[in-house]
Amino acid sequence: MNILGIDFTYFAVSDMQKSIEFYRDVLGIPLACLVHDGKWAEFEINPGTLALGQGFGPTQPGGGTVAFAVEDVKAAIEELEQAGIKLHSPLGESPVCYWVVVQDPDRNGIIIHQRKDKTVG
Repeated sequence: MNILGIDFTYFAVSDMQKSIEFYRDVLGIPLACLVHDGKWAEFEINPGTLALGQGFGPTQPGGGTVAFAVEDVKAAIEELEQAGIKLHSPLGESPVCYWVVVQDPDRNGIIIHQRKDKTVG
């Protein structure tokens, strides 16, 4: 088997509308599609896709984590705080990156991540 990359990251959600509002309105990721009677949503984040599903498969809400690359993690933290989003970690730093952790409405982990060399992916 040759794994080529990530086609999509999937989170099970309990309230699709609340989750769409978080990803679209708070994080600013455009909603690409909403199908299956509003039970499946996709957000295109090049080079990948974030899929949200309500009532699909064996997974339960609150079990996933994804890292989203940003240009300026400190500016992103300010935006999150202005939107009333609780930070679940202080600003972290490693030799190669900065990050902060937040959660979506179903407690899925979201890492807001900035590489020091400005690369993505």
